Amino acid sequence: MPPLALPKKDMDPQLVDTQPASVEAWLERLPYADLLECGRLLAQALYHLGRAPIEPMQRYKLLKLYLKALDRYYPLLERETEHSDILASPKSRQLAVVGVKLFANLFVDFKQTLNEKLARQGLMEREQPKIELLLYTMMAARQCLNICQQYYCPLPDGFWLDCHQLYALALERGWHERSLANDDTLADIYRQILLLGLTATNRLSPAEMTLARQLVYDLARHVALQPVRELSDSRHGYLLDPLEDAPPRYLPAAAGSLQDHCYLLDLSGPLASMRRSLEQLQKTGASPGGGMVGEEIQLLAQLSETWQRPRRRKHARESAQAVMEVVAGTAQIWHRLNGDSWQLPGAGDEEESSHLRPPPLPCLLVIVNQSESGYLLRGIPREQPLRAGELLLINPPDQPEAARLCTVRWVLMQPSGKELECGVEILAAHARPALAMPSITHNGDAYQRCLLLPARDGKPEALQMMGRPFSQLREFRLRDANGERLIRSTRLQQQSPYFQLMEFRPSELF
Repeated sequence: MPPLALPKKDMDPQLVDTQPASVEAWLERLPYADLLECGRLLAQALYHLGRAPIEPMQRYKLLKLYLKALDRYYPLLERETEHSDILASPKSRQLAVVGVKLFANLFVDFKQTLNEKLARQGLMEREQPKIELLLYTMMAARQCLNICQQYYCPLPDGFWLDCHQLYALALERGWHERSLANDDTLADIYRQILLLGLTATNRLSPAEMTLARQLVYDLARHVALQPVRELSDSRHGYLLDPLEDAPPRYLPAAAGSLQDHCYLLDLSGPLASMRRSLEQLQKTGASPGGGMVGEEIQLLAQLSETWQRPRRRKHARESAQAVMEVVAGTAQIWHRLNGDSWQLPGAGDEEESSHLRPPPLPCLLVIVNQSESGYLLRGIPREQPLRAGELLLINPPDQPEAARLCTVRWVLMQPSGKELECGVEILAAHARPALAMPSITHNGDAYQRCLLLPARDGKPEALQMMGRPFSQLREFRLRDANGERLIRSTRLQQQSPYFQLMEFRPSELF
């Protein structure tokens, strides 16, 4: 078994508090109301603890005290971040970085303790503490993965190889079906980690990610690991190589090859369960375009497709280096396309816009590479909401006529917490500002800012609106620079948590 990724024990033990009573008192005095400072102090203490040469069971006792402190700290961190965009401000991004470091250090400390305990042989060495340590280590790995995905951060180097080796150890010793009270077995935790690893969570909004994680936890026990050497034929699937620092990857697999030490993930159980859930939800009559049930249908369909066959890149990427002005969000894009004004020309005075403030200035991002269908961008987003599923308008500085409307497909925070990286797909050039309102109105309804996308690549003209207004043949009053017309939505092209893009036709054609 390859060694676990462990740090050198180069801390002077005199500089690390190893007395349970004083550590417990210090943890009680931490400034839990100041999440950033409290997180930094906890992360630093765990960093030092994992590098101090102390007796493993002593470190284990201390780690249990830190777990109690984390049980107090983590709900506060979740509450702070669950209703806000973690990528939106420098402070929230630093909070994310601290949270990731904290749980990465916890994982390291449990690995260190387990490794030292396993190295001890003798008649007096009991199995139960080793099993408990292995379970705590795998749960720490799961939490490290969770928080990295939740905050769109990269995983520590060696994470996947460590997880594979920990599970191999459990199999070798027959501990894989063991569990702590009221928790999953070690085998189930490993399958949850694998299933999360092949799920592109950086393409999901926080709400979608929470739902995806719940599905993974429920379905992972149905995943089977099939040894490649037992395959009767070659096939494509998610291949797990326990000797690589990588999650399962979609590849061809065949017995009698160099992959004989690998496993193929049999996802037929989870997929069958998801199909049943989809059928039950669809029987409720929910539209995939709207409502909470509709969002769940969309996510189930998306995950089911990804777990059967992941998306492949359609176009080759080419290295590029150019600076782009970036504006994010429908309202800000509308304002920019409308000549930096909140008042649509010719719309009259029905909409009071004098009280609206100008949106934030565009940020500057660098194109790292590009393809026919999109760009890879990197930089500091400033006040622009750069998040998965958001709408972007990008153009070279001082060239607004070259603007392109895009959508963010995935996002990843860089380890420093300052820069973000995102993949964007081009939707259209020459988008135009407009106003839309359902023709059948209710009290309080008003015109909503929207964007008109020209016909492109054989697709008809499309309407982009915030929220979930789509339903087939729904009629809207549409105002733009050319006047007002009645239209009916005909097909939903795509949607995200932040907008819908729908095809439409003039109402008189129906």
